[in-house]
Amino acid sequence: MDVAQVRQRVQAIADAAPDYEVQHGLEDALHVSVLTMICKQSTDAGARALARAALATRKIDFERYTT
Repeated sequence: MDVAQVRQRVQAIADAAPDYEVQHGLEDALHVSVLTMICKQSTDAGARALARAALATRKIDFERYTT
């Protein structure tokens, strides 16, 4: 994933208006994708640790608005 691909996904979120449910799901998926990429590919140990910590919310069992 590169910045251009992230920008395309951001545009897809904007284009999904006025369906805020779809927008919310796309946004969540983008955040998870970027954080996962950072965990797997970053050479910065601090960035990897932050991303891994943020992704820990995915392990919390609660009903999510979208998947």
